[in-house]
Amino acid sequence: MKRSPIVYFLFLFSGITALIYEVVWTRMLTLAFGHTVFSVSIVLASFMAGLGLGSYFFGHAINHMGGKKIQLDDSNLSGDFSEDLETPSTLLIYGWIEIALFLLCLIVSLILFKFSVIYSWFSFFIPESTVVQNIFKSFLAFILMVVPASLMGATLPIITKYYITDNIRLNSRLGLLYGINTIGAAVGCLLAGFFLIANFGVLQTVLTASLLNLFIGISAIRIYQESLENSQIFRFPRFTMSKISWKGDQWLWVFVSFICGFTALAYEILWTRLLVFSTSSTVYSFSMMLGVFLIGIALGS
Repeated sequence: MKRSPIVYFLFLFSGITALIYEVVWTRMLTLAFGHTVFSVSIVLASFMAGLGLGSYFFGHAINHMGGKKIQLDDSNLSGDFSEDLETPSTLLIYGWIEIALFLLCLIVSLILFKFSVIYSWFSFFIPESTVVQNIFKSFLAFILMVVPASLMGATLPIITKYYITDNIRLNSRLGLLYGINTIGAAVGCLLAGFFLIANFGVLQTVLTASLLNLFIGISAIRIYQESLENSQIFRFPRFTMSKISWKGDQWLWVFVSFICGFTALAYEILWTRLLVFSTSSTVYSFSMMLGVFLIGIALGS
């Protein structure tokens, strides 16, 4: 079945919305915490954790849609894909995830906007210790943001499943999809930091991003419906999880990947901290650092 090229643009818009939320939530938490490093660290930690969890769990679940799965082994590292996989239905799942993000990100943004007020409800039960209070604030903010971030992380494996139908195109298509989404993320980061927040405010910026999520979701569902044949009836797929195991030196590369991620996020926090001294603005410094960082990742992918 022919895949719609419009989905590439929808995936680009997904990246734009994700980073708009990240910049806006950093701005909101900076006002609540009164400290740049805390707010940037919490937002980055929650987003990276959510993206990782969403990509991991949805990636393996989507790989077993309808009881079918893609086998990976040493002789076929790219996977064994076939055209009879139910890939069009993944577009419907993608659409509903974007609609869920429309609602969820609006709710989370409203809570973070009044974070200090909401935190005051719990402050009576928390010891009067700066360390304890900061830990509780960080935990509360982390829980709020990690859920929508997990749904954002689910989009890459889902769109990959939609587009990639054979092992020959796996590497090139995966890099292309990741690059498109990351370029969108860079655009969203710079757009939010240097234009939207300054001209419209944080809530209006969030509303713009959430409406874009709604547009993406409805468009994806519409494309899916048009791709169906008259005889086809959609049945929501049954998700199953398989046990993940690594062999031999694969554990070494998992550890290397962990270290790479650790150092990359450490650089982001340190560079943001350094830029604050020259820009005197958390939003500008964070947007500048993250935008350049994402452009580099997109070019590399």
